[in-house]
Amino acid sequence: MAAYEDLSETQQFACRVIADHARATAFAIADGILPGNEGRNYVLRKIMRRAIYHGREHLGQTDAFFYKVCDAVVDKMHGAFPELETQRDFIAKMVKLEEQRFGTTMVVGLAKLNELGVTVATAKNDELFASIAKLYDTFGTPRDLIRVFLEEKGIEFEEETFNERFDQALQELQKQSGIGKTERKSEVSPVYAEVLEKTGKNVFHGYETTEFADAKVVAILDGDKRLDGLTAGEQGSVILDSTPFYAESGGQVGDVGVIVGGSEMPRENHPAAEAAPLLRKEGSLKASVSDTYSPVAGLIVHKVKVEKGSIKIGDRVSAFVDVAKRDAARRNHTATHLLHAALKEVLGSHVKQAGSVVAPNYLRFDFAHYQPMTADEIAETEDLVNRYILQNEPVTTDLMKIEDAMRSGAVAMFGEKYGAEVRVLSVGNGEFSRELCGGTHVRATGDIGSFKIISDEAIASGVRRIRAITGFDAFNRFREDERLIDASLGVLKTQRDNLAHAIERLQDDLKKSRKEIDDLRLKIATGAGSAGEGNDEARDVAGIKVLAKIVEDIDANGTRQLSDTLLARLKSGVVIIGRRDESKAGLIVRVSSDLTNKVKAGDIIREIAPILGGKGGGKPDMAEGGGPEVAKLQEALDAAYAVIERSVGK
Repeated sequence: MAAYEDLSETQQFACRVIADHARATAFAIADGILPGNEGRNYVLRKIMRRAIYHGREHLGQTDAFFYKVCDAVVDKMHGAFPELETQRDFIAKMVKLEEQRFGTTMVVGLAKLNELGVTVATAKNDELFASIAKLYDTFGTPRDLIRVFLEEKGIEFEEETFNERFDQALQELQKQSGIGKTERKSEVSPVYAEVLEKTGKNVFHGYETTEFADAKVVAILDGDKRLDGLTAGEQGSVILDSTPFYAESGGQVGDVGVIVGGSEMPRENHPAAEAAPLLRKEGSLKASVSDTYSPVAGLIVHKVKVEKGSIKIGDRVSAFVDVAKRDAARRNHTATHLLHAALKEVLGSHVKQAGSVVAPNYLRFDFAHYQPMTADEIAETEDLVNRYILQNEPVTTDLMKIEDAMRSGAVAMFGEKYGAEVRVLSVGNGEFSRELCGGTHVRATGDIGSFKIISDEAIASGVRRIRAITGFDAFNRFREDERLIDASLGVLKTQRDNLAHAIERLQDDLKKSRKEIDDLRLKIATGAGSAGEGNDEARDVAGIKVLAKIVEDIDANGTRQLSDTLLARLKSGVVIIGRRDESKAGLIVRVSSDLTNKVKAGDIIREIAPILGGKGGGKPDMAEGGGPEVAKLQEALDAAYAVIERSVGK
């Protein structure tokens, strides 16, 4: 305490900022939030960088220090919050990485501030605030550091005025980029709440069955408009008092299927009821269900198109879920839980779900992790999931009070809203996976069949996305891979165990052939009277030898080599080479060292590149440029002669 009391008021304030932000940082990272550029990740990054700035600016901390303060938070509070101890090493690693990044951005930001070259005359310009807001948003240059810099330049604002204009510029910048915004779902129409109040909650039977006879139509909607009925060819939203259709929730997509007229049931487990006797009755209803969703809790809405007959409020109907698609979605949903558990096992307990999509033909899982998965980590994750699939562990669901569920160690899934009573899904005895989930699942892990990860990619700072497939989709993927491998073996005329070597040898041969072609093109380009639309003979311009020519089929590196060769031949002079492809023309200008006091390559390129609709620059002895106006390449070369003549005459 004595050391703190000896500090200045500014330093004491800095200490309080660091302590407060260290607590927030440690708890946020332990909860799976990592510093980034959007939403809550962006908020975390800002509070971390504010603390780091205060430590560096006011307390003289030149080395990484904030991770040590966060570690002290863990020391003080892990007794009441054991998750902090579990994540101790990960918290330290993430904070230290951010400190290193911010150290770089502060240096860059200060340099960018100096580049602004602001003066009192520009102080009132909106451009000034747009520039400094960008420094804050892009490079992390702290707001108070920017203000201090401006005051040193003689530009002073009242604090309220400065903050108001700064915030306005920042909001405009973020409005354009979308950074720092958290997406919100569109407003729910009040008509759904009105329907719910009038009809009461739907009864969902989808956990037990995929068919339900004698459901009553209680409401029909077309957007915000209530309807009495729908006829053949019309689309709308149908609400039943009871339904087996699962509404999109927790990442699992809504069920599809059919609603048919009458109460007679088709044969058991028929996926789409195409052969049901009731459909063969003249005038019977058939409406396809393309989606099922729940705009407000307790209300299940079926998006339908009437294909035959009509449907109206009060009708008794039968509802049939597409069993094949429901089963595929169930396989993917249970596999998502296994994947989540496997990632924690392979990558570490810091892995937290950050979103998911469970569809019949794939699953997508977003999770907190700071770097790409290696091939070994992907393989280990696949092996772990498939091991639990092969063990055919039972998958059980228990209804529990939310407090009891959390005490049992169940993991709450991202984006779910939980009531007083929740469904807890356990794989086997629950040691590997126990999570809160309201979705539909397989009876045992063996029903999944197989599991295959098809991609791992970054979608935001500290957030990765895995796509995977199961069941028949995985089998089809294996079959397709076999077909591609067999086709490759046939083309390369090699054996399976030699495929990689054959491809490598082919690539080496291709590189060698390309180099030989490039060397040949270069030789042709350097030969007199060949492969050029310009004159290969040097022209005398004000006593200086100038060689300007156009070359074909040579890349930028080859063009530079060619310029070396041609300039060496001239010994003293200027070489200008133009090259072109379908969309762009390129230029390179070379000036021998004995002439750079008279003619500068950079001056020439700056005058002739605009003819091509572009720009260029460089040093006195070499400069490059180009532009999209390919047809004007010869015009640009011709203009170079006049530029050189003017330069010599000065």
